[in-house]
Formats: sequence, C-alpha cells, structure tokens
Amino acid sequence: MPSPGWEPGALVHRQVRERALARPDAVALTDGAGAQVTYRELLRRWERLAGALREWGVGPEVPVAVRLERSPDLVVTMLAVLAAGGVYAPIDDTCPEERFAAIVTDLGAPVLLTDRETPRRVGDLVARVAHPGDAAPAGADGPGPVVPHPDNLAYVMSTSGSTGRPKGVAMTHRGLGRLIRWQAADGPGGLTTVSFTSPGFDVTFQEILGTLATGGRLCLVSEEARRDPEQLLAVLEKEGVERVFLPFVALGQLAQAARRTGRFPRSLRHVVTAGEQLVITDAVAEFFGALPGCRLDNHYGPTETHLVSSLTLGDDRGGWPRTPPIGRSVDGADVLLLGPGLTPVPDGEPGEIHVRGAALARGYLGAPAPTADRFLPDPFADEPGARMYRTGDLARRDADGLLHFLGRTDDQLKVRGYRVEPAEVELALSRCPGVREAAVGARTLADGVRALVAYVVPEQGAPPSVSVLSAALRASLPAYMVPARFAFIDALPLSSTGKADRRRLAEVPLPEPGDRTRTAGDPETLAAEVTAVWQRVLGHDEFERDEDFFDVGGDSLLAAWVVTELSRLAGREIELSVILRNTTVDELAAFLAAGPAAPAAHRPPSELITLRPGSAGNVLYLFHPLGGELLTYRELARRMESPVRVLGVRWAAGPAEAGREPSLADMARAHHEQIRAVQPEGPYLLAGWSFGGVLALEVATLLRESGQQVAFLGLIDANPVRDPLSGLPPAETPYRALLGQVLDEVDRRAADGEESLDVAELAADRDWVGLMGGAPAVGVKAAYLRRSLAMARQSMGALAAHTARPYPGDVDLFQAGATGAATRALLRAGLAEVVGGAVRVHEVPGDHTGILTSPHVTVLAGAVDGVLDDIGKGNDSDGS
Repeated sequence: MPSPGWEPGALVHRQVRERALARPDAVALTDGAGAQVTYRELLRRWERLAGALREWGVGPEVPVAVRLERSPDLVVTMLAVLAAGGVYAPIDDTCPEERFAAIVTDLGAPVLLTDRETPRRVGDLVARVAHPGDAAPAGADGPGPVVPHPDNLAYVMSTSGSTGRPKGVAMTHRGLGRLIRWQAADGPGGLTTVSFTSPGFDVTFQEILGTLATGGRLCLVSEEARRDPEQLLAVLEKEGVERVFLPFVALGQLAQAARRTGRFPRSLRHVVTAGEQLVITDAVAEFFGALPGCRLDNHYGPTETHLVSSLTLGDDRGGWPRTPPIGRSVDGADVLLLGPGLTPVPDGEPGEIHVRGAALARGYLGAPAPTADRFLPDPFADEPGARMYRTGDLARRDADGLLHFLGRTDDQLKVRGYRVEPAEVELALSRCPGVREAAVGARTLADGVRALVAYVVPEQGAPPSVSVLSAALRASLPAYMVPARFAFIDALPLSSTGKADRRRLAEVPLPEPGDRTRTAGDPETLAAEVTAVWQRVLGHDEFERDEDFFDVGGDSLLAAWVVTELSRLAGREIELSVILRNTTVDELAAFLAAGPAAPAAHRPPSELITLRPGSAGNVLYLFHPLGGELLTYRELARRMESPVRVLGVRWAAGPAEAGREPSLADMARAHHEQIRAVQPEGPYLLAGWSFGGVLALEVATLLRESGQQVAFLGLIDANPVRDPLSGLPPAETPYRALLGQVLDEVDRRAADGEESLDVAELAADRDWVGLMGGAPAVGVKAAYLRRSLAMARQSMGALAAHTARPYPGDVDLFQAGATGAATRALLRAGLAEVVGGAVRVHEVPGDHTGILTSPHVTVLAGAVDGVLDDIGKGNDSDGS
C-alpha cells in the first residue's frame, strides 16, 4: 500500500523510491528469461541515468523522447526521466520512420533514448541520441536533484490526430499521481504483475508504476509471449502472476487458450481490461468460472484523462451481463453526462461524457486550438479556471448509477483497442499513387470482428492494387491504422454539408474481397487480403507471411473461420482441407491465384492429406470423423514423436443427394482403394476417432480380406456397435434427429438472408459438435455449415444402418477415462463381439472430445507412440 504520506500532489517516482529504500533486496523486475533486478539495483540505475539527463539539459517541462523495447531499460528510463524532472515521451517501437520523425519534431525533445539505430532524419532533430546504459555517473559539480511541481508535465502520450498528425496528450504529475494513488487504494499492494501493454499505451503506467509504488514485482514478458496466448499462460503460471492488464481482444485470446489447453493460472487474483467494449464470451465466462478467487475489473478512460470509471464484476459469474457497464467514476474524475447546450441529461437518457477533476491532462502539447476544442471551461464549478474534458463518447447512467457506453458523437473510431482518427488515415491514403480521394470507416464484418475499411475513389484507369496501398500506408502509419479492407467506388457520397456521408458509406457493399477482376493472378494483392483475414481471425498482426497458421495462434475452430473468409475472397467454396495443405499466407495466396479447383464431381471421394511429414514407408492413416474433415487430428499429429508419416483420410465428395447416400461400406471401399493406390503393400497402420474408428475397422477388414497385413488398428474412443457417449446402439442415439433440426434452422436463417451463423446459437446440446470433430463457433458461412451438418447426418445414418463384420486381428482401444465405468465396460464388451483377437485398452484422461485437445492429447499421443514403437521393435527383431 502507499505510504501514509502519499497525499494528493505527491510524486509517483518518489513513492517508488520509498519502496526501494524500505525493501532494497526485494525483487522489482524479472524478464521471463531468469534475470532479476532488485529495488536497490533499480534505484541505482535510474538515479545514475537521471543525473546524466540533468547534465544533458533535461528538467521541468523538457521532453525526453523514448523508443525502447519492453525491458528493464524501459522501466529505468521512465523513472529516471520523472526523477530528472523531465517529461517522459514514449514512442511505439514499431512506429514507421515518417511518423516517428513527426512525433519527435512536435515534441521538441533535446534527447532521444533508444536501444536501436536511429534514422539520420530523426537523429538530426535532437541534440543527443543515447542508450540508457551509456549514462556516466554525474560529476560532483553537476546539476543537483530536481523536484518537479505537481503541475509540471510528467509525460506526453501520442494519439491519432484528426489533422493528419498525431497529437501529444500532456499529463501532469498531479494527474499521474491521482491515477496511481487510486489504484494503490483500490486493492492489495505488492502484487506480481505482468508488463503486457505496449509502451505507447497509457495503461503501461498502471502496470509499471502502480506495481512498483506498492512494492510489487513486475514481470516483463517477451514479444513472443505477448502474441502467443499459450506462451502467456505458461508465463503466468511459471511466474505466479497475480495481476494482469489486458485489452479485451487479448483477454479473449487468453481465455480461449486456457479452454483449449485446460490450463488456468491459479495464481491470478486480478484482471483489468480497458480500451474497448468488454464482452463476456463463453470462453471468458469459463475462464473466470475456473478462477473463483480472481477479480475482473472493467475500466474506462480516454488518454486525455486516463482512468475515469471502473466496474468490478460480482462474484456471481453466471449473472455477468454479456456487455458489462463501464461502472462508476473513480476518485479525481467526476463524470457529467451532458446534452445540447451542455445541459445535464436525466438518468436513462444518452449524453456525452464530460470529465472534470484532477484526472484531466493539461491539454495537447503545442496545440492550443485542439486543446480549446476539447478542454472546456466548467460551467458547473465554483472555483475559477476549472475545466472539463469533452470526450466525444456517449453513455447513459442507469438507476444504480452505473455508466453504460453507447458509442461516439463524432467520426473517431476504436479498433482493436486503439483510437483512430479517420482523417489521419484519409490523408495518408490521399498521398498514395492512383488515389483521387478516400474516406475511412469502421465496419463489423461478417465474422463479427470490427475492422477499418477504406473507401477509395481511384484516378482514371485501373485502381491501384491493395498490396501497393497497404505497403504505402505501412510506411507512414502504425499497423493498427492500416485498413483491413478496401472498397473501390466511383465517387464519395456527400451529405448536405458537402462532407463525406459516412452513414451512406457504411451501406456500400464491401466487394467480396475477392473481386477477381482485381486480384486474379496477383499473388501480392492476394497475400495482403489473406493477411487481413488472418489479422481479423487471430486478433493480432504479429506474424510473417511464411509462418504456419497453427504456430501463430491458429487452431481448428479458427481454421474453419479462415476458410469461410477465403471462400468470400475467392468467390467460390473452398474446402477446409485447403488450410491443411497451405498453412502460410504465401501458400494460401498462391492457391487462390491458381484459380478454381476441379469440381467435386470430377474428384475421387476419398482424399489423403499429410498431417505430419515422415518416412513414406512408415505411414499412419487417420480416418475422418462424422463431418468428413481432419482438423480434429491436427494436435495429435503434432504431438506424436514416433517416426511415422501421418496421413489424414478425408471424405472429399461431401454430402450426396437424397436417395444416393453412400453406406459406411461404400465409404470404406473408396478409402481402401485410395490407400492401396499410394501404398500397394502392407503392413498398414490405421486409426480413427469416433466415427473414424469404425471406418478404420472396416478398411482393416477389407485389407485383411485382400491378403494384406494390418500391423496396427487403433480405435480412439470408437465403437462399431455402441455409441461411445451413451453406450446405446447407433440407431437409438438422438444426434441424427438433432442434426436434422439444426439443418432446418440453418435453411430458415439462410432464407432470411443470414450469410454467417453462430453454431452456439443453433443447438443447446453440444455433443453433436464434438462428434463431428469440432465446429466453428462464430462467423461460419451458412453454405459451409450446411455442408458439414449434412455430411454428419448422412454419416450417422450410414453408421446406424451398418453391421460390423467380424475382425480377426488385434485392436488397440484408446478409451476416454472420463466416461463412466459402467459405460466403458459396456463399450468394451460390445467391441469384443466383433474383434476376434486381443483388445488392448489404453485409458486416456478426458471425455470423448477432450482426449483430442490439450492437455489430454499429449497423453493420447504418447500412448499411440508407445504402441507404434513396440510394433517397430517387433519388426526389427523379426528381421534380425
């Protein structure tokens, strides 16, 4: 907790200094790689740098430009600048050179502290460029310590500007102290906190100073951990992290990773989210349901005031609203909701949020006109000179005094937690070759993701390619300000005032990104489009074009979402298997550029897809579950260590017309022919999960009837005579009828014009989703969903009508341990009815669907590896 002397106006860096003197040997920083910095060392380093900064002319009201990666040097620099009396001015380390130069010019900073080579045009703007570690001890005759006044500037934070240049929000020590003092009083001190936020986001002060001022430990995470939620989960567990600040997109990704892996960080006590609308998704609800002792806070506040309001969601997780309010105003930030003429609005009515109190920044650095436009005289205050900040945000206050965010009064956009002024992007677009004029807006795309959209009026002739425009914008704008979609139009619609009519622009149909007149044969343009799809689906842009989708956060559900988007991009249906063969941006772009594939009617119904490379003479075949696809096996193939090639066997023909549905035996014969075509002679290694296991058994029977040897037949929670979930005969399970009901609902919604559907809304019973091998949860194209469901229903019908033939060989049964003991015994007895050889049972933790997902899939992979290794050893001894 803060010291008793921490009164309004107290300086935050001095509070951190008190902590350092009180507990010098306590660990202040860790970097995730094993390095530690104590409070004693932290104090020594920042006071040394502060002395050097004073010798270099830094003092009150003097900005210091800072461009550093998230590191101990960044923390040292922040404290040193504040201790020297200067103004800390962080610049995002991914900022393009042109924007970097504009920010440094507007700052007028004499010193730039950085850990990288600086472009000459930027270096020429400052008197000194230095690394934080270059500071020599201050001489005895150097400038003495400086104690800034609470009304001196503490930091300048750059935001998007409507004039086309970034604006610098200038915050005082009083405002910064108000924030950290409130945070220290709002919860327990001394928490281990992750430093996740970009240095250019104001939440970084809550992370760094809010932790160190209360004697906590700051855990600095790598960029890899920031962009990979599973790595972040590992850091939270390893470091015993108790508090984390995350924008909603990152929180959602962390919750999905925890659900996917079954890893929930038990040390976590406090999660704070801010920057965009919080949504309590199923994954977020499950995350906090698994962590009953963890508190979730929803914060609101623009950069000009930092934190304004806060809501702590209650202990009743099941009662959390899907879109929670933004709470009540916090100390030092009085919220007024005003209508036209600055008149207060009654509770329940919408009004623009105006903030007054100690939270307000001084204004925009060197920009008196924008400052006067937003920082207004407070007509309700008694003291002279009082101000209030006009946010441009709309809200209503309910009967309980809670604020509910409603949107914006102007054109300002909020995308992925970042504030974007359309004018800044429009100005950059207007400078691009081939662009006559342009407007920018935000649209919620069919996949439910809010993204920037550029409406471009090209010069006469062919429009510029999307890849050229994107590249030009990336040279001058940060990545979050580059539009995800481009619509080329003949003219901008105008309002009665002669401005671009943004309401009418929002009604412009976005070209199915794959308007082929523009993209066919242009892999670069297509790569830009595919990159935009990945960004929307993954929720980040931190990947390279040659990186594997599944290595940068993709999974089977997100892969189905990508395929839905690619179908729109190509203007044709693309099968899910495409992303198994083409896992990088460049590979997918090349696939799209190649044009349409052969019609399904001209392709064999059975198809093999490599899930894991390996020896062509040692192949494991995995047969598809009900939906006909193979993504459910992706993790199993990746976790296996046995030296085998893993090929997936999928049903490429899709659902047949009524009256022509293939039987299970028909499907098995097609798969048998395909396997024999690529591997004429055994021994064969076959396996399948659920319905796929029944197919594997029938194909194994055909192979043995052909005189071939089947060395391994693995049934992964599969049974030819009883349903593995209920133990009932297949004809008596309810799933086929349920799938028929869901299909009817899909058809009804498609007829009503719904192009994309949410699977979770279509049925309360999720078991059928698991039996299909998983189904995408959001943004699924109706045609794709109908194909998958129809294929699953057909397969269920084939299974119900199938009579398993006796199999004379041995079988390895990998059985879900979470299934009840009585049902497991019933299933084993049913299997013994058709298997003449030995049934070796391997129990795997998890339920029917969970054994193929982390963490249980690792156990399953180890069990399969063990059997295959034993087979390999037996073959070696036979040949010796």
